Amino acid sequence: MTKAEHNVDLLNKAIETFNAASNTLVQYYSTLEDKVRLLTEEVDHKKQLLNSILDSIDVGVVFFDRDGIIRTMNKAAECLLNINASDAIGGTSIHAEIHEEVIVPANGKPFYALVSRSDVTDNSGNVIGNVLIFKDITRLKQLESENERNRRLTAMGELVMKIAHEIRNPLGSIELFASLLSNDLKGTEHGDYANRISSSVRSLVNTLDNMLRFTKEVKPKPEYCCLNDMVSETCDEFKELFANSDIQLDFSEKGQYWLNMDKGLMRQALINILLNSVHAMPDGGKIEIRIQNTGGEEQRTEEVEIIIRDTGIGMDEDTRLRMFEPFFSTKDRGTGLGMSITAGIIKAHKGMIDVKSEIGRGTEFVIKLPK
Repeated sequence: MTKAEHNVDLLNKAIETFNAASNTLVQYYSTLEDKVRLLTEEVDHKKQLLNSILDSIDVGVVFFDRDGIIRTMNKAAECLLNINASDAIGGTSIHAEIHEEVIVPANGKPFYALVSRSDVTDNSGNVIGNVLIFKDITRLKQLESENERNRRLTAMGELVMKIAHEIRNPLGSIELFASLLSNDLKGTEHGDYANRISSSVRSLVNTLDNMLRFTKEVKPKPEYCCLNDMVSETCDEFKELFANSDIQLDFSEKGQYWLNMDKGLMRQALINILLNSVHAMPDGGKIEIRIQNTGGEEQRTEEVEIIIRDTGIGMDEDTRLRMFEPFFSTKDRGTGLGMSITAGIIKAHKGMIDVKSEIGRGTEFVIKLPK
């Protein structure tokens, strides 16, 4: 082999070696590309997972890099601060003032918040930024305030109940002696005064009864008794109570009904409704009370109705809808408990109460009780 041929052979071998090395580098580069692609996909997946987790919580999270530039903001932070993340990311401000317990957004409503700010470090312990975390606790503050108010109301209620118990006993004595004087002086001017004293005391005792009942759960002690007799007796008491007024009370019944009921509680409910009608007729008027089968006289149903209709001033729709709420009253000195207790008594007897009313056209209460 000549020297030239030998050199050609060496060159061919060198080219083969280079090609082999090149193929190896291509394969290695391809493998490296695949690894980079997999790592990139993994990083993107983890980033999406992190963003999903951040967006799923109700705590505001804002990340600042070491230069104070906002790099990440979750949806809760956007909502609480009333801003878009795109408007804040890349800037240095969250467009809100942070006070001790309150955050005041530039374009939103202030809210109570728990706020914390801490450094973020890498694996080597180097600070790479800090994260601001805040949670809206406005509702919690409201509940705390309501709890404190309820605690005070409870304490005040206990005091009022003690006073009510102390007042109720002497009022009973006053009512008794006023009734005796009314009977002894019947037909005289002084007898009329005594009767008015008795009427006023009865009204005050009824108010105290309402207050005492409101503090306790309504638990009827039912007995089998005649509904007609209970209503009739209550009507007779009211006729006597308003004998010298311009209020007329008419009672009618279509059938006789015996029910399992707490006679005292049902009497209380009826008294509250009648007093409501009386207060709605300051210049006098007429109250009609009727007992019948549900749906009318001809119907044979499993319920009985007590209908109380007055010719008073009536009420608007808002008052009608709210009249059974505790402490709601249209009277300056009313406790707002009477009708609420009435609804509770009817409900405790598995019954229903409804009211219809129009301004200037009177009011009608309908009580339905199971037979």
